[in-house]
Amino acid sequence: MPSSRPTKIAVIGSGLMGSALARAFAAAGHEVAVWNRTPAKARAVGGGTLAFENLGEAVSGRELVVVSLSNYAAFSELVSSTSVAAALAGTTLVQITSGSPADARGGLEWAKAHGVDYLDAAILAYPAFVATDYATVFYAGSKATFDRHAETLQAIARNSVFVDEKIGSAATLDCAILEAYYGGTLAVLHAAAMCKAEGLDPKAFFAQKNSFLGLISVTADAAQGMIDRNDFSGDQCSLNTHVAAIEHIVRLSTDARISARFPKELLENYRRALGAGLGEKELPAVFSTLKQD
Repeated sequence: MPSSRPTKIAVIGSGLMGSALARAFAAAGHEVAVWNRTPAKARAVGGGTLAFENLGEAVSGRELVVVSLSNYAAFSELVSSTSVAAALAGTTLVQITSGSPADARGGLEWAKAHGVDYLDAAILAYPAFVATDYATVFYAGSKATFDRHAETLQAIARNSVFVDEKIGSAATLDCAILEAYYGGTLAVLHAAAMCKAEGLDPKAFFAQKNSFLGLISVTADAAQGMIDRNDFSGDQCSLNTHVAAIEHIVRLSTDARISARFPKELLENYRRALGAGLGEKELPAVFSTLKQD
């Protein structure tokens, strides 16, 4: 959908994600300059974008500069040039490079020192999902800066979520969601491996997807309130009972001669809570033992 106010934008980085972002901005009617360390990649973006070989020229006069690189170190290297830093002064820089909250804080410090407005962002989508209802982008930084560019940023994700003015909050939320995703996915794959090792078709496990997803949802809802109250008491199922169940999983894995590393790691974390005297509490009590390793 064309934007009601075309904006001059530069996209730094022409990898799969950077290219998708640039094309989405251009499709929304914005004037988009693209730059990549390899000029041919910038030229290949197409979609109505304009490729530049000189980074300073690409960002000069742009209202919004969107960065999508492999890491923050790559960005720091690029802006170490005095001419590039000077060209960025007065712009709003949106950092969509994946990183940690510490990276975000470092980016903000650099931006303040060089007269650049700064938003740290995290995109929760594959490149193919950019500009669709399946894309979500989390933003952190100045709310006023976000509001000023909110309409333009809708071009890459209609679900644009301002998290907090704490600059590391978008990266924190992104890492939290990804940990749940990666950890949950490994658990699902290990569960399928257990089934196969015991001669049970993994399809029987996958057919019960709603069962374990429902349990996770119920537990997440309960944990939210318990963590907020710092009270993990309840009468549903003690941590002692849960630990006994995990012990069965470890034994099955060992007997079936598949990797038991993952369930053993789970067991170690849950047993730590028992060692802290939380055996009669509910499952979310494990949270209390994760504050410091």
